Amino acid sequence: MSTVTITLDRVGPCAYDATDALGNCMRLSGSAELDQQIRERLPDPSVFPQTLPPLENSGPGFRPMALLLISLAGCSALDLGLILARQRQDVRGVTIVAEGTRADATPAPYTHITLTFTACGPVDPVALSRAAELAVHKYCSVADTLKPEITVVTRVAELCA
Repeated sequence: MSTVTITLDRVGPCAYDATDALGNCMRLSGSAELDQQIRERLPDPSVFPQTLPPLENSGPGFRPMALLLISLAGCSALDLGLILARQRQDVRGVTIVAEGTRADATPAPYTHITLTFTACGPVDPVALSRAAELAVHKYCSVADTLKPEITVVTRVAELCA
């Protein structure tokens, strides 16, 4: 079995930069409407800039299965951001590490995916854990698209300052 790992880092209310072990990077973002909904509920909207500088893609390019992990983590991240904003949680940063284990076969689908959420700022850990579960298992369209036999697990790492 092989493992693919992707990391998403929050760079705006509704924007995340995705990177992989090969040095590839890309920006993922939600709609302008979602950005505004989250920004209006942030305890301190000045934490994130109004506009983000462009991100130059690097590396040889993402593999298709890595893009699936980015889509899953990104969809979950956007939902997580809105849930926590509605709860008025003061989230200063979010990192999501997506690890997917692939079958030793052809085709080689994911058999297990783990999403680990880390939030920075004065965030209630119970609220973060519940928001992560809801984001992935109730609201994420990408997770809902996966075959039911693919196990998707959410974990919350320790909060950072």
